[in-house]
Amino acid sequence: MRYLLTRLAYALPMLFGVSSLAFLLLNLLPNDIAQIKAGEDATPQRIAEIRAGLGLDRPVLERYWDWLSSVLRGDLGESWHNGQQVVDGILATAPVTLSMVVLSLLLSLLVGVPIGVVAAVRGGVLDRVLVSSAVVALAVPNFWLALLMVYVFALSLGIVPATGYVPLDVDPGQWVLHLVLPVIAVASVAVSAIARQTRSAMLENLDRDYVRTLRATGIGEWSVVYKHALKNAGVPILTTLGIQFVNLSGGSIIVEQVFAVPGLGQYTMTALARNDVPVVLGVLVVTAIAVVLINLVVDLLNSAVNPKVRA
Repeated sequence: MRYLLTRLAYALPMLFGVSSLAFLLLNLLPNDIAQIKAGEDATPQRIAEIRAGLGLDRPVLERYWDWLSSVLRGDLGESWHNGQQVVDGILATAPVTLSMVVLSLLLSLLVGVPIGVVAAVRGGVLDRVLVSSAVVALAVPNFWLALLMVYVFALSLGIVPATGYVPLDVDPGQWVLHLVLPVIAVASVAVSAIARQTRSAMLENLDRDYVRTLRATGIGEWSVVYKHALKNAGVPILTTLGIQFVNLSGGSIIVEQVFAVPGLGQYTMTALARNDVPVVLGVLVVTAIAVVLINLVVDLLNSAVNPKVRA
């Protein structure tokens, strides 16, 4: 409990700092939102009315205090474009992005960890091939891979749909088909990162005294590698998973544009194009909270796996 409270004590000021900085930066943009909403031919009186309606005629600090008070009550405000509650927009789009990110993370874990283990245990040519492949995958931009997969698997072969999204509760089969390419595109970088981290952690543990002692006692190699060495390599792997969850969430923004997936990324990009500040701020706040929570969960898992972390 003390460890949890300590991590929360670090997290709360971070959330406050991120949200405050985001508000100030977005509200100091040179674009005149009232002018954009009113149109080029609007009269100064009409522009002033819109500015007053949006509260832009008040001092920045006063607007910041009102916004922060609303956020603390769970109210992220209304969209300047259509008047929709920002919370409702996030709740409608976040599950789409979350499903894609979670599936990408699971794919990265299921593929990256075995690759890293095999590369560390086998070594030689196989190790060099796997490591080189991971480096190449890390260097390939996910949006380029997404476009390539759309051309090959959707347009040329017609195996999967090129764009769109079908909710899981509507048609599970179509949900899977529409997410296959986006998930692979998003997971490509994470697979490489997890594989490289797993390989490094396994090499470090396989060279320790306890592994030599286990082998000397006649314990099978499978048990040595997967039951003991991989377990002790779990802390850096878990840390990498937490980092990749954040990276996958950011990488999904571009991929959602390629595949026309109506997720949080597309919602945010549309708001940016419309200068819809309340929506952008709401997404930033929710994203910051998600990042803090993920890091907190990773820290707690690390402390459970390695008691030294709690010291």
